[in-house]
Amino acid sequence: PGRYTRELAGVVMTKTRGNPFFVIQFLRSIVQNKMLSFSVRSRRWEWNCDVVNMQMNIDGVAELLTTRFNQLPVAMMDTLNIASCLGYQLEESTIVALSSTKEFLPLSMQHQLQLAIQEGIMERAGPLYQFTHNIIQKTIYENIPPGYCTILHKTIGESLLDSAENSETLYFLAVDQINIYCKDAVLSQEKRSQYMSTNTIAAKFALASSISERARCYIDMGMKMLAANRWTEQYHLCLGLYEMSASVSCFEGDISTMSRRLNEIMANVKSFEDSLTSSTLLAKLLAASSKYAEALSHCLPILSALGEEFPQDVRLPAVLNELLVIQTTLANITVDQVKLLPPMTDGPKLKAMKFLSMLLVYSIISKPMLLPLISCRMVRLMIEHGFCDDSIIGLVSAGWTLFTFTDEIQFSHRIMKVVESLVQERPNKNILYARSCGYIVALKTIVEPIQSVMCEFIDGYNSAMQAGDIETATLCRWSYCARSFYAGFPLVALSKQFVMCVQQSAKYQQNTPLYATMIHFRACIDLTGDAKPKDTAIQSYEEINRIGQRTNNRFFLYHNMLSQMDIHFWSRDYVEVVKLSEKLPPSQMKRALEYILFFYQGIAAICLARQTHDPKWRIMGEEAAARLSRLESVSSWNFENKSILLQAELHYLEGDLESAESAYKTSIKSAHKHKFIHEEALAYELYGIFCYENKMVDKGLKQLLLAVDKYRQWGAKKKVTEVRFLLELVDSADEIHN
Repeated sequence: PGRYTRELAGVVMTKTRGNPFFVIQFLRSIVQNKMLSFSVRSRRWEWNCDVVNMQMNIDGVAELLTTRFNQLPVAMMDTLNIASCLGYQLEESTIVALSSTKEFLPLSMQHQLQLAIQEGIMERAGPLYQFTHNIIQKTIYENIPPGYCTILHKTIGESLLDSAENSETLYFLAVDQINIYCKDAVLSQEKRSQYMSTNTIAAKFALASSISERARCYIDMGMKMLAANRWTEQYHLCLGLYEMSASVSCFEGDISTMSRRLNEIMANVKSFEDSLTSSTLLAKLLAASSKYAEALSHCLPILSALGEEFPQDVRLPAVLNELLVIQTTLANITVDQVKLLPPMTDGPKLKAMKFLSMLLVYSIISKPMLLPLISCRMVRLMIEHGFCDDSIIGLVSAGWTLFTFTDEIQFSHRIMKVVESLVQERPNKNILYARSCGYIVALKTIVEPIQSVMCEFIDGYNSAMQAGDIETATLCRWSYCARSFYAGFPLVALSKQFVMCVQQSAKYQQNTPLYATMIHFRACIDLTGDAKPKDTAIQSYEEINRIGQRTNNRFFLYHNMLSQMDIHFWSRDYVEVVKLSEKLPPSQMKRALEYILFFYQGIAAICLARQTHDPKWRIMGEEAAARLSRLESVSSWNFENKSILLQAELHYLEGDLESAESAYKTSIKSAHKHKFIHEEALAYELYGIFCYENKMVDKGLKQLLLAVDKYRQWGAKKKVTEVRFLLELVDSADEIHN
């Protein structure tokens, strides 16, 4: 009965932790030691719990197991020793691979493991075997004699290598076993070379699967086995290991190690061909440090050596000529036409395409006028020499070039659709999607409903992380945050996204997305009224401006100014808005998020025109309204409410109050329909001010109250406070008037 056994059950539970195998062994032990016996006279089992508790302590479990294992058959114990070397779990495929090597294992592991299952030592779930408790595995492993254990790891590893030709998992397991042996072994030069090669292969497998931590372990072990005069005796192995080490360091954001590895490679490399991988990584290193001009200067001579020359000074006529070539070449481009192109096989051209695809990003940020020349060259190489993965990036850049330098927005969008289809059919679609996503989705946010495509930036981020492309991943994440801000996404949730983006960019030492995120985050926290996060460093606008000027980073300088305009615009400091807009140098290409610049500029200029009657503000406002009207014809969803709000302000400026009021109402409806809550709030605010200034006080108060509600929903606590203050002023003025 339970009332008699409860105390003993408690002792057994304490000593065995409830493991069934331990319970059985424990009970066998106390029976053998006569602590538990059957009384014929009382016809029941008898025991003394105090004696049982004193005789057996917790450490006794290991002793108990050791005693039990020493009684097992030799074949079963040999099998368990091997299994314990492989860890707590092992797969059936591993057992089959080991069993196939009869000179290593002249017994059937499957049969012996089945017997171990019957003994309660092992258990099985499908193709997976595991010890019934980790203490069992630990006890067996620790009881293998140290010298024999080391040799056993080596033997297991070398045996698995023979069967691992088509299995990366087995290859990893084999090299892991060999590396355990190598830690304490004194190796001959022949064995060092052999094991260095196996680690190099394992590192390549790990990198191909984007398992950077595992790759790092294999690379480090391989590098430890290099000879003192490595660059003389083991040049190719050494070059491969150092290149992989630099690649992994790039992925992990370990810029210091990456720089050291590249410096050593460039000091010892024997040929131009051998330097190309390191040159690629060096360009990435410069870009990660926001040294895009230096990255450009580094890549251009390499392209020249590969037969692709570019002028140092790019003139507008050359740009216009290249744009014409792109338009003509891609006028009727289709997916099927591209798929009919032969594969590119020319080695130098393939290498040139890789450098050209890198150069695209660097030129956009540092030397935009070079972009059309690079895009056209990539398209030309595709037509003349065949198709490769980088041809997709060339097509993307061609579409982006047409968008930024011409008014062919729909044409550009059609090219991007072709690219999307091509990406889905390529074996490396994750990598290609990551690299092309920023251009494709940025254009989609102009042409398609912006809210419906924002998640594609996150898809690009995930694809880039899987591919180990940290630079692209962090830029995709920044793009999501920045454009979400201008799309009116809830500010509180968005602030958390900004923080994560800052922290991740800082972790991987990616300066461009780091500073770009800081720039727009400042505007976000200004509107929410929240303090800067204590654990997240945010640089000032002045500091980032100095960095942008020092590194000739036009990307920083533009976004830094745009974010300052955000703060002044939402604070209704329209004088500062137009001052900042006038500081922007004239550009022959469209800027990122340029429609926001036009919108801010238009609202600010028209308001100043009403206040000052200065015709230059009216002209600026009319020009901004015309630009938004053209964008409305591209996407009414994204631009209708903005365009109509500018028209309302212009009607008000012209004194056409009836048309102005109608336009305010239409803009509010459009913003609500198209889910731009921040611009719905703005339209209510401007309509409320219009009503008050035109003696419709009650109506004005109602609109301002609605603006407060919408700003609250957006999360703009600062705007809520400002509009409430405006409400109090309007209400007080009305009382005085009455």
